[in-house]
Amino acid sequence: MSGKRIESPLSQKTRPTSSKVREALINILGNKLRGASWLDLCSGSGAMACEALQKGVKRVLAIEKQRETAKICKKNLIDVSNTMDQSIHIEVICNELISFLKKGPKNQKIQFVKDCQNPEKFDFVFLDPPYESEVYEITQELLLSKEWIKESTTLICECSSKSMPRIHNGWKLNKEKFYGSTSLIFLIPNQA
Repeated sequence: MSGKRIESPLSQKTRPTSSKVREALINILGNKLRGASWLDLCSGSGAMACEALQKGVKRVLAIEKQRETAKICKKNLIDVSNTMDQSIHIEVICNELISFLKKGPKNQKIQFVKDCQNPEKFDFVFLDPPYESEVYEITQELLLSKEWIKESTTLICECSSKSMPRIHNGWKLNKEKFYGSTSLIFLIPNQA
C-alpha cells in the first residue's frame, strides 16, 4: 500500500486480505474508484478501504464487529486520509453486520455527506466475512431490499476458492478471479 504501514489487530479473529489480492482488486477497479463511495463490510483493519482511499474514493463507511479492531480500522483510515489532498468522509461503525444492514441506510448512527448525490447509496461494497460464515447470501439480499446500492453498484465478495457463496437472484456474476485459496467474485445488480 504505497509504503504506508497500517496497524493490524493482534486477535486471531481477523484474516487480513493478502497484499496480492488487494493489489489485484485495486488494479481491476482502477479509475472507477475516483470520487466513488465505498461500503466496507467486515472491514477488519480497514486495509482494503485504505487502498481504495489511495485510489481516489471520497467516502468510506466501514462496519466491523470487534471493538478493538474497529478502533484500529478507524485509526488506519484516518492516517491514510491525512495524507490525501482532497476532502474525504470516513466513518467506522462497530456493529454486527446483519443487524446493521437490516436498519437500512437511513440508520440514525450514520452521518451522511450532504454534498454528494445519493449519499445513502454506495458505488462499491466490499464483503470479507470469515470464509465459513453464512452471511454472504443474506448480505446480498439486504443490500438490495434495504436500498444500500445504486443500479451501477459493484459488490465484491472475498471468499474461499473451495466454497464459493451462492449468488442471490437479485445479483448476477460479472466476473470472478482466483488467487490460490482466495477468490474474488464481482456481482452487479440483476436488472432483469
